[in-house]
Amino acid sequence: MAASSSSESVHQCFLQEAAELLQTMDAEIQDIQPNFSVQKVHNLMRSAHTLKGAAASVGLDNIKAATHSLEDVFKALCYQDTIITVEMEALIFRAFECLQLLLSAQVGNRQTDESILLDRIASVISQLQEMLGDRFGQDGYLPSSSDLGFDMTQSIFEVGV
Repeated sequence: MAASSSSESVHQCFLQEAAELLQTMDAEIQDIQPNFSVQKVHNLMRSAHTLKGAAASVGLDNIKAATHSLEDVFKALCYQDTIITVEMEALIFRAFECLQLLLSAQVGNRQTDESILLDRIASVISQLQEMLGDRFGQDGYLPSSSDLGFDMTQSIFEVGV
């Protein structure tokens, strides 16, 4: 009984953290096209990476896979000379929406055909990969602490630890 209670508690913590990470991602995505910055993309990468790890830790492999795909897109955008087109922005919104639907099924404990959502996100990611060309699969530009305007190491220990 205690193991079940502990497992439920971990799952509830994941859902709470996931909701916060989605809010962060949503806020950054909302104006990614008109207000593009490497810092914005770095925030998206960090949120996606954290969500991916949290999903993996509670055994939600489909959410982990979807988030990993989005993280790859964000890495490909992490160049100072990136120009986000309206079409790219729409595709990013669609991929994010799929992730939100996967997570809302977990929150509501509803049955959802996750394979349909995974197929949809794979299609969107494929289109983004085609648009981003050689940048996809590369590490991109990672900003320094001075580029971001704060001490990254200190931030990690204040927020993440």
